[in-house]
Amino acid sequence: MNTQAPAGDDTIRITATRQGDAITGVEVRIPALAWMGGQVVGMTPAAATAHLLAHASHSPRAHACAVEHACALALGEQAIAADDRDAQLVIERTLAAEMADTHLRRLLIDWPPQFGFEPRLNRFAEFHRQLIAPSDAETAFALGGEVLDLVAREMLAGFFSQIRMPHGLGEFIERLNAGGSLSTVMNELIAMGASLPPRGGPTQLLGTLSAAAWVSSVGEWPDADFVRCPTYAGAPAETGPLARHAPSPLVRLLLDRGHRVSARLFAKAIDVADCASRMRHPYTDDVPPLIDAVQAAPGVGMARVATARGTLLCWVRIADGLIADCAMVPAGAWNFHPDGAFCREALSGHEKGEDLEGTRRRISVLALALDPSIAHTVEVVERPAGKKRA
Repeated sequence: MNTQAPAGDDTIRITATRQGDAITGVEVRIPALAWMGGQVVGMTPAAATAHLLAHASHSPRAHACAVEHACALALGEQAIAADDRDAQLVIERTLAAEMADTHLRRLLIDWPPQFGFEPRLNRFAEFHRQLIAPSDAETAFALGGEVLDLVAREMLAGFFSQIRMPHGLGEFIERLNAGGSLSTVMNELIAMGASLPPRGGPTQLLGTLSAAAWVSSVGEWPDADFVRCPTYAGAPAETGPLARHAPSPLVRLLLDRGHRVSARLFAKAIDVADCASRMRHPYTDDVPPLIDAVQAAPGVGMARVATARGTLLCWVRIADGLIADCAMVPAGAWNFHPDGAFCREALSGHEKGEDLEGTRRRISVLALALDPSIAHTVEVVERPAGKKRA
């Protein structure tokens, strides 16, 4: 189940109930802080953009761009002139850099301690300072190259030392053993064992839809249920790196073998490389733009933005030059949906069973793989097994 956290509690709180050797329930309490739309109501478009850039709880550039573009379309304008190619390229590079920065924080700082390794604080700091700073095309090109080198030479070195892709899980593990900081973490994840199929079946993966397609699917304005617990075609969906890179043969290999968390982590590394490529060559014809917007109705604009965690949707209603209403649907609302990817997989368990500590560890890495947007905690509550009937 997915519920609103009490006012003043700005932490995502995940509680799993364990009875016997099985998880019988999962509750995810998400604070209002994860939904930023309400904070900008009553502001001018310019003030709202500046506010989100300075105060958004996550992905501030994406939130700021979303509200800026949605406001412009609501007013019947364009945030960027259609013929202003340079401005379009700046937006793409800026959003790609923020995505790379978000991913690297997780990969270099948050994942290693999960398995007793030291976080790479200094290495992250080197990239963080550059990725969050404004940069021209030449600087972004060079920085993108450094990020690509980081992935190929330090994080997944074993996969870039040979031309042929690994065939089968055995060869995949051999490549992990060949070196790389992320490879070491993934080795530990795979050693935890495969998970059982998700309870209720795998969650559908959310494809990249245009803003116009979202308006066609959801309508001119989303209802409160959609903002809180979004669905696509009537069902929950997962968004983010796995949704973007599930067609990759190596990601598919891990999914087919039941290593869904490892698949997400590998997809995240691919996503870092993609972001780096966008910083070097933004707005190429073979990939969709990271942001687009459409006028949903007179006075109503809608923007769709790709973020590291997945799709961010934003509807804005303008009246008398001010934001009269704003509805934002963050990626976490998809991934931590009460019947979505996290809850289904948290309930599924491991093929060989697990003790209390194994359950706590599995749910912790699953939550991290789905990348909560703000601080989160994981608690596993064990209840006595019910008495058998005579």
